[in-house]
Amino acid sequence: MREETYLRIAYMALEEGRDIIGPSFVAKELGISRPAAQEALLKLAEKDYGDYIAGKGFKLNVRGVEKGKEVTCKHRLIECLFEEIGLEAEEACREATRIEGFVSRKAFEKLRESFYHRDHCPCGKEIRL
Repeated sequence: MREETYLRIAYMALEEGRDIIGPSFVAKELGISRPAAQEALLKLAEKDYGDYIAGKGFKLNVRGVEKGKEVTCKHRLIECLFEEIGLEAEEACREATRIEGFVSRKAFEKLRESFYHRDHCPCGKEIRL
């Protein structure tokens, strides 16, 4: 998985009131191993998206929150696109996760233009533009 997906998971957890996420949380959310999740969180910290606190987990910093917000918006807009072509909400979410890290800035802007009228993604979560 790409770093954008891990940032999205961290940001979505923050939206739900979790300031710090551990490898077990990420592993469960993404269906990956705990060591793989820990490695990803450590890499996010190395790239200055937040801090990894030993024994606790990863906490986004301001830069991480901004990037997490952007990729979460991108994910939710991709879900809208997949819903438009007939996928159910759960499947649209899975497919969006697969490609969210590969969507260019230009494509993201086109998605924003196309779905500016949408307040929520197919999963019912708010799209913040």
